[in-house]
Amino acid sequence: MRRKAPLVLAGVLAVQALLSALVFTPAPHTGGDNAGYVTLAYSLAQRGTYQELWDPAEPPHTKYPPVFPLLLGGLIAVGVKGWVGLKSVSFAATLLAGLFAFLWARGRGGLLMGAGVALLLALSDGVLYYSRWILSDPLFLALTLGALWALEKGARPASAAGSPAPPAPAGARDRPGKGVGPPGPEPFWLALGFALAVLAYFTRSAGLPLVAATLLWLGWGKRWKALAGCAAAFAVPAFLWWLRGKVQGGSAYVAEFWLVDPYRPELGRVGPPGLLLRVWENLASYVTNLIPEGIVGLEGPFLAPLGLLLTLLALLGWLRSRGRGRWVGDLFFPLYFGLMLLWPVVWSGDRFALPLLPFLLLYAGSALIWLMEKRSPVLGQGVVGVGFLLLALPALGSWAGESASARGCAETARAGDPWACYPSAIREYVALARWSGENLPDGAVVVTRKPRIFFVLSGIKARSLPLTTDPDAFLERAREGGGRYLTMDRWDGLAGYYLPPVLQARPRAFCAVMAMGPQGEGGTLLLGLPDVPPPAGEGNEEEEGILGLCGRGMLREPPRPRVPPSGAIPLLVSGER
Repeated sequence: MRRKAPLVLAGVLAVQALLSALVFTPAPHTGGDNAGYVTLAYSLAQRGTYQELWDPAEPPHTKYPPVFPLLLGGLIAVGVKGWVGLKSVSFAATLLAGLFAFLWARGRGGLLMGAGVALLLALSDGVLYYSRWILSDPLFLALTLGALWALEKGARPASAAGSPAPPAPAGARDRPGKGVGPPGPEPFWLALGFALAVLAYFTRSAGLPLVAATLLWLGWGKRWKALAGCAAAFAVPAFLWWLRGKVQGGSAYVAEFWLVDPYRPELGRVGPPGLLLRVWENLASYVTNLIPEGIVGLEGPFLAPLGLLLTLLALLGWLRSRGRGRWVGDLFFPLYFGLMLLWPVVWSGDRFALPLLPFLLLYAGSALIWLMEKRSPVLGQGVVGVGFLLLALPALGSWAGESASARGCAETARAGDPWACYPSAIREYVALARWSGENLPDGAVVVTRKPRIFFVLSGIKARSLPLTTDPDAFLERAREGGGRYLTMDRWDGLAGYYLPPVLQARPRAFCAVMAMGPQGEGGTLLLGLPDVPPPAGEGNEEEEGILGLCGRGMLREPPRPRVPPSGAIPLLVSGER
């Protein structure tokens, strides 16, 4: 069996590499987090600081832990300047996650279980989707699984390495400190596993349950010296990171966690009844939609029963596993799931469920085998095989569609512009940002819907669009931090909701700078905010709905050299403006 394991592992990783490569796309992600990580990596590589360089105030960053930006910054420091080059971190992390998933699940359930869990994880729509973006989720998944594998391997008897741990004698399972259950972790594997757990925490704050599970596991086994050493090793860097955030105004995650809606702070903080409602809404969303869709990648009425069945089987498998071994992963699973249920509903998404997928697959498979093994071991294996196909076949269908879309994007972007894969509204915004980098003066500040993306594409400092339709409040907030320009874009409906009422009420407070898109169809506009807008109520009525042109003083003379569209990131090529 041991001789087969390397061959099976090589096959699994080859399949995962092929699957991920065929859905890989040159297009950048359209979310702000993607550009935010690039900005932080640029700050680390160019200044040796951890700042929000897109913001005119350049505040220190306190939200995202630094491990992922450090990896990106290392690539930038050695000359990587393109989207695809930085995406290689996520691609490699996905393969690493597959490796650790195989090793971890094999240690729990044997070779076939390890191969099955790793293959289904490789096929899952969520893992394939995030393997192609500049986001921290694949790295977090890899570090989490790596930590669990190392910790559990170190606590498994050497004679049973690669095999499920034998159950403890009846009546002795509640005395982990009396020589029954899993033995104490070997120092090397404990150090490696806990180091990976700490790195996972400093990749995403959601890694805290992994650290907590490890410490609880050590305490449960009465391994006090190991517990004290690990707690101290974590407490020092965690305290320094917390202190940095506290000095700079507090942790953004902690502050946002207690809001009813982090994107609508005016709704206030959530109370106990609100937390219970949040748990219920998250549970229903994850079980009936996000988790099954994250595995099979398809939508339809079958998702709810599939998710319920998978969750119930996994719960049964977890209950049996907890009674037979109390591995650290069996503590991590409920802690992480509980944290997901407590997060604001608007944060819910398949990306946060990625670390749960291998657990759900392992526990559900183990439960099926247990339910059938009394009748026939062969029947149990057959049922598990059918379950594997029920998940793998729709996931393959979803993958086929994604790979076809990726090929189409690669063909479209062959001329050199990766943004060509997106609709015209996004392409107009990208073109306007690039134009702004060439034509706006040094020190310009643009108020826009996507400030981090605008900065990465132009090198121009940017601020978020004020979310108010009150003209006076809107203009006051827009001019804060030196804002003199504003985008009226079609990226989504946000600018189209907040800007028109303000333009109608204060037309002379604005002037037209540049327009991108078809003539007569609105397109994407860059507006100017004159230094001294006329007072309210003095001739501010809109004149035929046409804005006057801004003076030449609002443009750079002469323009900077034009940088043709390409797969390179403009900020990394041309720097800040």
